[in-house]
Amino acid sequence: MSKLSSTCISRVAQIKGHLASSSTPGGATVENPLILYDIKSKLPPSGMAWSPNVWKTRFVLNYKQIPYKTVWLSFPDIEYTLKSLGFDPSSVSRTGKEWFTLPVISDPSPGSGGEPTLVVDSHVIAEYLDSQYPQRPLLPECTKAFQAMFGEWARTNILPHLVQLVAPQVPQVLDDLGAEYHIRTREKLFGRKLTEMGIGEERAKSLAALEKVLATLDGHISLNGGGDFLMGSTPSYADFILCASFMWMKRVPTTQDPGFETVFDVIKDWHGGRWERLHMWSEQFAEEK
Repeated sequence: MSKLSSTCISRVAQIKGHLASSSTPGGATVENPLILYDIKSKLPPSGMAWSPNVWKTRFVLNYKQIPYKTVWLSFPDIEYTLKSLGFDPSSVSRTGKEWFTLPVISDPSPGSGGEPTLVVDSHVIAEYLDSQYPQRPLLPECTKAFQAMFGEWARTNILPHLVQLVAPQVPQVLDDLGAEYHIRTREKLFGRKLTEMGIGEERAKSLAALEKVLATLDGHISLNGGGDFLMGSTPSYADFILCASFMWMKRVPTTQDPGFETVFDVIKDWHGGRWERLHMWSEQFAEEK
């Protein structure tokens, strides 16, 4: 979570690793919903969401049936908006570049006239929502270490391959300002042109490496003796981490995989169709409000 200015520290959830216990429930109602900030795209209105990190939070909100609405921000507007809410950068690169990232939620106060609670970072948001809206828990007691470890595992083992396979093609789904921003900042971050990434032999190697990683995961899940969830027959936040990656692969079209419309189409039948089944299960929680 970001460090915050003193003027807004009282209205921002200070969560790092775990949420301090609180007897005050969240205040979202149909009349006064929680606000989810997401990244604008030019995809159809019925399916505008594409960002994997924001999908983690959207899945949780829908699964837990928490009333919310989405505020869509073009990439260049994220920094200004988060600064106006009182956030400092989520991180600072070695070159000094400040990064302001989504998702962010604004949870209304349950009391009349109270300030909303602002939370940033998908995993921190999941912990906050499980605490404040305990119905249908996704981080059961004694599993939080597992959930955090799986999130880190996915970040270091799955994400690098998707950076090659999906990230270079993201500009095609963004609005014009967002596409220009994404290309400029990512090319500076990666040190190369996006059009030179994830093509030819490099792409083949990335797909092969991704298959190997998912094969390992498939083997571990099989140890449960049944069910496609990481906890067997019990869904948890870890499953939505994985499903968020699938949604990213599915929402961004591929121009580099002949015969396939998306990278998800390439991988969905791997390992006995486990990933297609898990994605299809998650679709019931993919509403965009």
